[in-house]
Amino acid sequence: MRFLIVKTSALGDIIHTFSVLKYLRQKFPRPHHIDWVVEKGFAELVKAHPDVDNTLCIDSKNWRKGRNLNEMRIFRQNLRKTTYDAVFDLQGNIKSSFVTFQAKSKNKVGFGWKSAPEWPNGLFLHHRFNPLPEQNIRDDYLNIAKSYFNDHSDNSDEEGVQLDIPIEQQMIITDLLSQPPFFSKTKVMVCPGSAWKNKQMSTDGLIKLLQKTQKQLDCVFLFIWGNEEERREAHDLHKYFGDQSAIIDRLPLPTLQNLMAEMQLIITMDSLPLHLAGTTATPTLSIFGPSSHNKYKPKGTQHVAYQGSCPYNREFSMRCKLLRSCPTGACIRQLTGDEVLENLSLPVID
Repeated sequence: MRFLIVKTSALGDIIHTFSVLKYLRQKFPRPHHIDWVVEKGFAELVKAHPDVDNTLCIDSKNWRKGRNLNEMRIFRQNLRKTTYDAVFDLQGNIKSSFVTFQAKSKNKVGFGWKSAPEWPNGLFLHHRFNPLPEQNIRDDYLNIAKSYFNDHSDNSDEEGVQLDIPIEQQMIITDLLSQPPFFSKTKVMVCPGSAWKNKQMSTDGLIKLLQKTQKQLDCVFLFIWGNEEERREAHDLHKYFGDQSAIIDRLPLPTLQNLMAEMQLIITMDSLPLHLAGTTATPTLSIFGPSSHNKYKPKGTQHVAYQGSCPYNREFSMRCKLLRSCPTGACIRQLTGDEVLENLSLPVID
């Protein structure tokens, strides 16, 4: 059996789709074959997954501009070398439909008319399924695959996966964790940033949360960052906690995922690091504001989340419409560490 997953972007959405990959691999162990189509810029994450046999890369932005068209021809040739038993288009938009259309298969599977991000995608499918409402985003993707196989079993909590990294990257992690005080104390990774400011706690609120966490766990903090603004924020936090903390240089995402697996707890907002942490067995504490923790937090009892309340009484099932434009971001920007931990217990740490 040969299967193709079409999930081209973005990084968080690709990680959410790992649930489908796990399901297919459990149902069809090797030598059954699973390929994945992904944007070139996000390929390192897919290539590192041990259950992916072959990664096919697209570069849609440049191809639309008439650049690197020879790469596009090579991609199409490689795509059409294989006849797939099923193609799962989990992107659900017009861009992915061009890939799905060119793939060789009599069973092209994806979102139904009511749920596809862009409805014309359904014109290129043989089987369409609408995920159940109000469920976790990972189950939205997983239920499409399970519905195709007429599998009505319950969706179980996800176990961790270890992404493949080269030995030199493994040594970086080993060297880091061998330094004091990391080898002797509880290690808590803190990911303070997010793509949008209105999805982040204030620095003061986060410091108070970390103070209480440190008091409860007698822990050290590892601060990570993704851009220059986040790096400055990480430095501010590091200055506050001194030698009981460290700033981690930017790492390739598969290496960061392996480092996350060595932590005892990860504290983060609704962000890429949260979704990456959710692929490990490490407990997480996540803070949500203008997005729904029921929809986006990792699955499993080791993952707990706090949902800030909207002072303007806005309601949403996925994301608030004012996520980018709310002038205060009060649902999360005004949260305090006291408020979070008074209403939420830290995850159980072994």
